[in-house]
Amino acid sequence: MEDPVNLEPERMTCMEIWGGNRAIDKYFEAPGLDIYVHSAPYKDSQTGGGDIYYLTSCASGRISRFLLADVSGHGESASAIAVSLRDLLRQNVNKISQQQFVTKMNVGFGELGEESGFATAVVATFFEPKKSLDISVAGHPYPIYYRALKQKWVHLEGAELDEGLENLPLGIHEDSNYPGRKITIAMEDMFLLYSDAFIESVNAHDQMLGIKGVLEILNGAEGLLPADVIPFLRSKISTMADGNLTDDDATMILGHFTSTKVRMRDNLMAPFRLLGDVCDNTKLRK
Repeated sequence: MEDPVNLEPERMTCMEIWGGNRAIDKYFEAPGLDIYVHSAPYKDSQTGGGDIYYLTSCASGRISRFLLADVSGHGESASAIAVSLRDLLRQNVNKISQQQFVTKMNVGFGELGEESGFATAVVATFFEPKKSLDISVAGHPYPIYYRALKQKWVHLEGAELDEGLENLPLGIHEDSNYPGRKITIAMEDMFLLYSDAFIESVNAHDQMLGIKGVLEILNGAEGLLPADVIPFLRSKISTMADGNLTDDDATMILGHFTSTKVRMRDNLMAPFRLLGDVCDNTKLRK
């Protein structure tokens, strides 16, 4: 098993956006959450890839939002998309509901032009006071979820959809809508967002793992700590076959629910922070 990277946590700052499309291993603390982020661009590119990941924290720290987008293609188009998503997230840092944001994300993607192609994306918003996790997808697999009470990893199912244009990848149709699924979490539960490099990897028999294969790996491990989940998966999958997790961008975001609360100081400072701008700590492809 690989050793966990960067075990010293960094606290998410209120009114902050963090992320980008470069190689990273990071560990954050936020109210009610420990957050682990790993991204390895295609062929170990040091300038960035087509996976775009962001975390945001609201003025008080009560709202934590996560975005993972998998862009078709790289280079300038991926960079333009990353900038557009960053700017839209900054505008929505303090909004609990994410449905309007995801719809605007699709419209904004279309405005970038045909050269932008399309992207899949998953957005998750954790509202600490109500212990709720809201999930929306745009052509992307739903997250994998660890139910601590049952000590079991499961694949979350999407919300029951109406007939129509729903959950399409970004940039496919401007009228697509994105209904969310809300989950009431329990302490020690975990959620895992991932790009398709993990489920499209193959086993020793050249069979694609899929979500079922990834779940078998996770549920076959005993006593897996939150800090070990991503390194364990990377180690197991990368050794199954040549090219696994190197022939595509590979990104994961793990959230582990904890008992930490919003600090009183952050609650008191929230109205004053709203008067200022969002702190931008993103690092994007130049």
